[in-house]
Amino acid sequence: MNPTRILIAEDSSLFATVLREMIEPEPDMEIVAMAQNGKKAVELCAELQPDLVLMDIHMPVMDGLTATARIMARCPTPILVITADPYRGGVDLSFKALSAGALDLVAKPDEVPMREAERLELLRKMRILSEVPVVRHVRDSLGSARRSKPAPKESTPAKKSQETKKTKNAKLAGESTPVVGIAASTGGPKALAQLLGELPADFPAPILLVQHITRGFSTHLTRWLDANSALRVVEAQHGQPIRAGHVYVAPTEMQMELTASRFLKVYDGPAVAGHRPSGDVLLRSLARHVAPRAVGVVLSGMGQDGAFGMAALYRSGSITLVQDEESSVVYSMPRSALERGVVSEVVALDQMADKLGSVVKKLAEEGS
Repeated sequence: MNPTRILIAEDSSLFATVLREMIEPEPDMEIVAMAQNGKKAVELCAELQPDLVLMDIHMPVMDGLTATARIMARCPTPILVITADPYRGGVDLSFKALSAGALDLVAKPDEVPMREAERLELLRKMRILSEVPVVRHVRDSLGSARRSKPAPKESTPAKKSQETKKTKNAKLAGESTPVVGIAASTGGPKALAQLLGELPADFPAPILLVQHITRGFSTHLTRWLDANSALRVVEAQHGQPIRAGHVYVAPTEMQMELTASRFLKVYDGPAVAGHRPSGDVLLRSLARHVAPRAVGVVLSGMGQDGAFGMAALYRSGSITLVQDEESSVVYSMPRSALERGVVSEVVALDQMADKLGSVVKKLAEEGS
């Protein structure tokens, strides 16, 4: 088999060296070029047609967001964004790159040399993403990409007032209110932006979300999803009551459950099958305390997180939905649930909002 051909776009000589030293010993990988700015990355991608681009965001001449949009418009290629430590700020561009067509993002390592577990996980992700079919994005500039997206809710005083009013008027979820639980991993942020962006502000259920993402990124993910959805998206807090029309994102390195009294339990619990937060932990709590008025959803992702939680929901009489293979970046998580025979329906991503809306509406009407 031919090696995976990789283009590295990175202006830091130190981190470029880290990536080179990580990749060069791998017999199934080959670095075909290095670019120190986004403009050069676009040119080299068109010329060399690599299997994968490792894209930094903050670069001179042209940033990684603009470069991602142009690559996906002109020579569609799997792109993995590698961005700075989220605690240093400035990672919002990385999430915008997902809207422009990048498949996933990871944080730059906080230690050099990289920890072995971190190195192996990054290599595994690179191998998987390099095989993902990607499609052309018609937007060929950052300006057109920005024009195609809704303006952030907080952009005007009127929107702030409207958001405050909506939050105050949203009803607390009572015993008859349906609750949606979602688990996602690789490819999840982009899928979530589309799904949540297509749901109405008066969606009659709370949504509880577990997204596997690098430590510290959940706050930025929350802000990005909130800016691209009519729903109110917040990072979950311990003891928080849940409300219809709201999305609660589990913080990274914390577990999240729903209690019998419809409050969130966010805690520093052990990882389950390597995951913290864990989709299984969340979905099992819905099976215990909400079924049969719970809806479980598993979106694109690596591994099998969520499969056992979906099994608990399915046995409890709840509805379980998974994203279809064609629209998933990585199909491992949906497939794991499907292979256990615990899926009510397989749904394409562009139909998931309508399906979820009809399911939740029916459950809400039955409880009224």
